[in-house]
Amino acid sequence: MHSDSLFAPIRVAASRTRLSQLRDRFREDSAAVLPLVAVMMIVLLGMAAFATDLGWFYVNATRIQRAAEAAALSGVVELPDNIAGSSAIATGIAGDNGYTNGPTTTVTPNPQPNGALTQLEVTITDQVDTFFLTLFGMDTQAITRSATAEYVPPLPLGSDTNLFGNDPVSGIFPNFWANIHGRHTDVRMGDAFSSYCADGAGSGNSGCAMNLTHRETGYTFGIEAAGGIVHIRALDGMFRNESGGNPNDNGIRTGDHNDFCGAGPVACAGPTTAFKVYAPDATPLDLTDNGPPICTQTFGPEAQVPAAQPWVGSDWQPVCSISTSAGLIYPMQVTVDGFGGETDDGLNRFSIKVTPGSRIFGIGDMSIFNNFTGTTDFFLAEVADFYRGKTFVVELYDPGDAGGGGTVQIKDPAGATYGSCEMFSRGEVNQPWTSLGTRAPCEFLAQNNGGANDYNGDWVKVEMELPDTYSCANCWWKVNYLFPGAVSDTTTWRAYVIGAPVHLVP
Repeated sequence: MHSDSLFAPIRVAASRTRLSQLRDRFREDSAAVLPLVAVMMIVLLGMAAFATDLGWFYVNATRIQRAAEAAALSGVVELPDNIAGSSAIATGIAGDNGYTNGPTTTVTPNPQPNGALTQLEVTITDQVDTFFLTLFGMDTQAITRSATAEYVPPLPLGSDTNLFGNDPVSGIFPNFWANIHGRHTDVRMGDAFSSYCADGAGSGNSGCAMNLTHRETGYTFGIEAAGGIVHIRALDGMFRNESGGNPNDNGIRTGDHNDFCGAGPVACAGPTTAFKVYAPDATPLDLTDNGPPICTQTFGPEAQVPAAQPWVGSDWQPVCSISTSAGLIYPMQVTVDGFGGETDDGLNRFSIKVTPGSRIFGIGDMSIFNNFTGTTDFFLAEVADFYRGKTFVVELYDPGDAGGGGTVQIKDPAGATYGSCEMFSRGEVNQPWTSLGTRAPCEFLAQNNGGANDYNGDWVKVEMELPDTYSCANCWWKVNYLFPGAVSDTTTWRAYVIGAPVHLVP
């Protein structure tokens, strides 16, 4: 007991010494850690500042990207013809989105990059202010974003000149007439869009079931103006009723037809046909944004002229005379009235001519009438060589109304039947396409008396791959008919290049 108590003070003193040593060491460590903590605080604050500004940069980069995309999509529709206008529109749209050329912002439109005639690249660079990074001497950060848009314009159809349809007055025959059917006409008669009555529902039937592809807007033609005053004329623009046994289907008559609703010109007066010309804009197929027509001409139905009298089209009827700017496309819409019941039935065939130097063509689709015998061809679509590498598609409705079967050939700009195509058919637009295999060369048989090649009331589609080497000077494709008998064929044609009309490209 006594011996233990002798050493107790020594242990207490030793403990106090160790505590003192720990306290001193802690003071030394604290002195060493404080600078490290200060450095880490700076690093952490810098990281926080960087994270905050990084998020800010991301927000601005997204805004710039969207502005570049909007500018490219808006300006590209002016290509390939209006390069200056394309750039001006793109710059204006970028400004509307907050990016205007100035000390801290540059907007750079680049029409037709790398020779792509229907593409527009827009690059926007903006100096974005920073928040916390200003503490580190970084007041702004340059952010650059680019977008490229492509425009797949509607292909011109049916004519490469100032004439759409035959001109027996001048002896010029493109081998077809323009065509539009009255409202209560069976779609099987060949007009896929103006006819209201469904396939097999009959003509002259105001209570018929509706054709799934019916529309009230008729057909649109493009008038590519040479500038100055352009005169538009129609040959037999009115519907001429079959009456008194007078023929209308010979080689120089347009073939207007109506025998659906009883005898007499009054009972079957036929449709009234309207021609409306609109101011040009970037969307010729959408006339809802063009404003009111700049010119309108309406032709009421008339009786057929007897065969002993001169050709009904010995004089071209005036439609409109418009003041134009060179290079712009003025849409012209042709419609028939649709609410007169059975009296609005009838198949109106006509031609359209504009002042030489300008040209006229179908846009989007066209309905045409062929009345001839034997082999002939007609213009189908102008497919410019900037479409190389893409897929060219032709759709036609109700081919083959002829005396006996015949062959339909798709000819390229060189005049040769195209090497191969994929062929499809379907009965209605709400049905899937049925593959009919590869056709090499691109041609097919068509007839209207039953059998495997009867496409009466059906759609046919052919798809052709344009090679990367596709080039042409005159880029018009043609359709060639090889029919041994008389032809009285109304068909509706569409031709297009696959792809959304306006889209962004990688």
